[in-house]
Amino acid sequence: MTPDVYTALRESFENRLRRQNAQFEVPAALHRDAELLALLARPAPPPALPVKALGLFEPAGTDRPEDSALADLRTRALARYGVEGLRMRMASVRQAILALRPDPPDDPLPSDANHSPPWRYRFADRYHDFHALLEAYRLLERAAPLRRDACHVPAGREFAIKAGEIETLRTFAGKLEDSVLAALDRPRPDQGPGLLVAFARLEALAKTLRYGRLVFLDTLGEPEPAVLLWGSASPAFTTADADFRLARRELTSRQELDEVGYSLLENAANRRLEALAALAGRAPFRLRIPAGLLPSRPGSPTEIVRPELATEELQNAAAASLAAESAQRERLAQIYRYHLVERNCVTELFRTLHDGLAGLNESDTRALGGHIELTAADAIPFVSAQSVEHHYRVTESLELASRRKLFLEILDSEAYLAELSPLSSAIYRSNDEDSLFLFFTDTPVWPRPLFGTANLAVGTAQALAGILTLPFDAGRTLHHGLRGMLVSLPELAFFNIRKGTFR
Repeated sequence: MTPDVYTALRESFENRLRRQNAQFEVPAALHRDAELLALLARPAPPPALPVKALGLFEPAGTDRPEDSALADLRTRALARYGVEGLRMRMASVRQAILALRPDPPDDPLPSDANHSPPWRYRFADRYHDFHALLEAYRLLERAAPLRRDACHVPAGREFAIKAGEIETLRTFAGKLEDSVLAALDRPRPDQGPGLLVAFARLEALAKTLRYGRLVFLDTLGEPEPAVLLWGSASPAFTTADADFRLARRELTSRQELDEVGYSLLENAANRRLEALAALAGRAPFRLRIPAGLLPSRPGSPTEIVRPELATEELQNAAAASLAAESAQRERLAQIYRYHLVERNCVTELFRTLHDGLAGLNESDTRALGGHIELTAADAIPFVSAQSVEHHYRVTESLELASRRKLFLEILDSEAYLAELSPLSSAIYRSNDEDSLFLFFTDTPVWPRPLFGTANLAVGTAQALAGILTLPFDAGRTLHHGLRGMLVSLPELAFFNIRKGTFR
């Protein structure tokens, strides 16, 4: 295909992903609002309020000495604003929280998958961010040190830093400090969590420069359900090693280190350190890859400020947000309802591809070498793959392995057998989207009819149970059972449709 066609198709898929994420963020945000408003409507004690990244620091009242990096930053801040200037900023944040009001939950329901809802800075997000900003001022005021378990100070030659790396990190620390002071000049609530992370990174960077070895924040501290003993994880160790070496090379590439580059180094160092611990037999190897680039260990704020809203106002706003959330989720369920033939992963790939070509006024025959008129059979992945091979101008084929397949490739025989069933799987978690089943049938092929028979029996049992529960769950159990039976039938003939839903 030509560069123009490639660009158009890529933009078509990326735009669809952005629209979909934006659509599903609306009910998620409404849920956060409803949850917080309901908590605020309760009488004392104040609601629990986890503030992102605040858990990286020692709480007030500990006997740990001040951190020198934050103390230096405080000196620069006081030289700019004075003690009274910082206190006035804190007072203005409190006043802004008192004046917070929930917006009416009047988001329009999406008309179809192409609808792009506008971004809104929601009540709950503003409330959390304002408290993060308020805590940032408090941390700066007392030059709060990091918790001892908030960062790693690993031994070993591979974590020692060289002269060129020291200079790169020193320059980055200076730029980070300047950006923090600039943010304090014109504080906004959305800067709160970022300021907390920046404070923590300044402390870690100061220790790095002082010790001559990498000191970095813990980004993998959250619980991970899927873990492997070291004997099953050697390929994952190799990947962690390669990522860490690549991030280290960026320090000496003569390019300025920015916050994204530092985040990649921080995450790679965490994975490398964990792999070393697993190799030494001291810990299992977690499969989790951080969802974001920022450390986010939550903590409880010193002070919780309640908006000046009556209890009835809060309760009414919470109920309105819940009702709006329910309507949004119901509409999205209608738009994205799965259908084995009319709407599945294959049909949506072709639909997005055709939308991208329509924007160029190009036919798929000219752009891709051929035309595919989707039939019911083409909704089956391997059939559609054959159609692509036969009709399109294919120059290369790549296989992008699923998360489950990548996981299976690094297992020993005992762990592999455990992964054949959702009942013993370390990576799969039962969820509301899947019907009940007893065996995965994506691999291997030869026992597929036997596994399919067992799955069909489980689906039948769920459907029969659904008849009994029909008056109580509006047919949900019956629907899941019938769908489980339907996707089990191809397994009897060595075909696989069921993959399981992995989140």
